[in-house]
Amino acid sequence: MKRILILIFVLSFLFSLNAFAKKGFYLGALGGYSAQKPSLKEVEFNTDTTFLYGLRVGFKIMMITVEASYFQAAHNIELKEFATFEWGGRKLEYSFFGLNLKYYFSLPLIHPYITVGSGMYKAHIEDVDEDKERGYNLGLGFELILSKKFSLLGEGKYHKVSLDIQEKKLDLGDFTFSLGLNIYF
Repeated sequence: MKRILILIFVLSFLFSLNAFAKKGFYLGALGGYSAQKPSLKEVEFNTDTTFLYGLRVGFKIMMITVEASYFQAAHNIELKEFATFEWGGRKLEYSFFGLNLKYYFSLPLIHPYITVGSGMYKAHIEDVDEDKERGYNLGLGFELILSKKFSLLGEGKYHKVSLDIQEKKLDLGDFTFSLGLNIYF
């Protein structure tokens, strides 16, 4: 039993050596891929993918980061089968602004993390309607330390929000995959 406790202590010490490698305030930019499949009662949509871009600003202390982020993507609404539904073929501008909380697991150069967040999601369907509503996101990511000032991030998230467009409840489930560069100050 004593050997197991010593082994656990040694391993936890080794994995935490680089835990505090980056701390403080950072600014970053991100770009990536957004895969969105809207959901509306009695209408079937195809998944549409597009490019996303955004910014992030955060503060990291020890293994926790609080981050404000913004991203925007423009999707096309694609119906699964031909229908006379008026939203088909229109552009859906989709954006998020909110806060995320990240918890890091430290390894020597790469820091995987889990993230959870909430914020305002806005959807504007061209020539139809727009709405904004609070939603949430969950994800996994990693931060690769490049130097004292720079790090590279990769992140995958699931976003969930329900909006009211023309008095219809539109559920947006969106997977985003992004890469970004952070500059620490």
